[in-house]
Amino acid sequence: MLCELIIENVAVIEKAIINFKDGFTCLTGETGAGKSIIIDSINAIMGERMSKNIVRTGADKASIVAVFENLEQSIIDKAAQMDIDLQDECIVQRQITAEGKSTARINAVPYPVSVLKMLFNDAINIHGQHDSQSLLTPSKHIGILDSFGTDTAIKAAYSQFYSEYTALDKQIKELESIDKDKRNTLDLLTYQVQEIEDAAISADEEEQLNNDKQLIKNAEKIIGSLSDAYSYLFGDDESLGALSALQEASMSTDRVSGFADNLKEIAEKLNDAAAIAQDAGFELKSFIDDFDVDISDIDAIEERLDIYYKLKRKYGPEVEDVLRFYEKSKKELEMIEFAREKLDELYHQRKVILDKLTISADRLTQNRKDVFEKLAGEIQHSLEFLNMPDVKLYLSCENKPFGADGQDNIEFMISTNRGENAKPMAKIASGGELSRIMLAIKSVLAEKEDTHTLIFDEIDTGVSGSAAMKIGKLLKQTSNGKQVLCVTHSAQIAAFADNHLFIEKSTRGDSTYTSVTLLSEADREREVARIISGDNISNTALLNAREMIALAKNS
Repeated sequence: MLCELIIENVAVIEKAIINFKDGFTCLTGETGAGKSIIIDSINAIMGERMSKNIVRTGADKASIVAVFENLEQSIIDKAAQMDIDLQDECIVQRQITAEGKSTARINAVPYPVSVLKMLFNDAINIHGQHDSQSLLTPSKHIGILDSFGTDTAIKAAYSQFYSEYTALDKQIKELESIDKDKRNTLDLLTYQVQEIEDAAISADEEEQLNNDKQLIKNAEKIIGSLSDAYSYLFGDDESLGALSALQEASMSTDRVSGFADNLKEIAEKLNDAAAIAQDAGFELKSFIDDFDVDISDIDAIEERLDIYYKLKRKYGPEVEDVLRFYEKSKKELEMIEFAREKLDELYHQRKVILDKLTISADRLTQNRKDVFEKLAGEIQHSLEFLNMPDVKLYLSCENKPFGADGQDNIEFMISTNRGENAKPMAKIASGGELSRIMLAIKSVLAEKEDTHTLIFDEIDTGVSGSAAMKIGKLLKQTSNGKQVLCVTHSAQIAAFADNHLFIEKSTRGDSTYTSVTLLSEADREREVARIISGDNISNTALLNAREMIALAKNS
């Protein structure tokens, strides 16, 4: 519930503190006094856009503070999901500077303005003058119908099937696109995969081929160097080899090892070195004996390496890249080759879901038709009370392609006089009729919705006399257990209010000021009399006002 509204430097309001109560509160005042500023300020608290032009002339910034208590549980739960605690009193603030910078706070903590819209858009339901015109837009009617009582379980089942159907349909379209263009893609991928597959390449083989190529190209040099190494170890006819020298050195050292402790160790090291040199020499001899290369092999190696070169140039730059391309292309090829099989499977799945979706959509359609009968009955009952006894509502429900909200093109049709055929509201209803129809709808929906605060901005447009009195009575009834605020120029409506706020504009010097006052019983009678007769309030007008208020209390 909205408990308090503090407005500072907003347009002609320098500062106003407005306390709101449960029940029916009316706001009256001369045209241009600032009633719309209060509605705009509440809209700002609900996260609507604020223009820097609302900042009072000469002020640095405009500020609006709203105090809420006993918020709906759905809003508290939604806030909890954002780590915002709204269990107790909630204070919401909006500010906008003269430069246009806008800020928002909830319980003194800054938040994006979008958070206000997400949370408090459901806390207050504002019905402005233009909202009645929404009845002329058929696309709005399905929302009214569903708000009243369309079965949420049926809607949820339909939404689930619709989500599954659209997901399958998307997959099918993607595969159909692949299937359509697959001939050229298939030929190219088949060639690429086959080319790499036939080459049977590997990183190890490429390395081995390069090694073999170097061996063949340097065979003569390799044999010459290894032969020299062998000669250095084992000697030849002209020189003693290193192996013999190591062996002699070991024996010479061993002969005198008894004279010093460490000579024995040195002799052993020399002996070990001779053994290692001997083993290395044998391995050299074995390599030389086994080294058998054919210079003609170089052509085959070069041809094989050329295959690697071409594949790396096309798919590389390295062998690993070529192999990754091969795996990726192979999978893509498999997907294309099996696309038709997959499509057949998806076609079957889609048909199954489509059957379920159709049944679910039909159930939703029938449920909406059933709900409309009840809704129309309650609206017609309210309209009869509002001096529109002959109005009949009918439902036009035509099929459309499946959408997120079902298969129904919903439009409310109306007959305002007996014997008339039902026609779209835009072709029949006047402004006053639209206002009463919308009020009837709002009053019926109010019992279904969690929203505690309802605001009606000049719901009396185009209405006077007994019809206006009936509107006041209906607003009073709607306020039972709720908070209803109404901006009005109608004395009949104001007479039914539990609380009466008077908005007055005055000038001091070169400045304009707006004040908001909670009227006492006597002041309230004078304000109702002013609405009846104008600024020159006669005793007769006062008596009429007093009687009107008394009748409203007793009705």
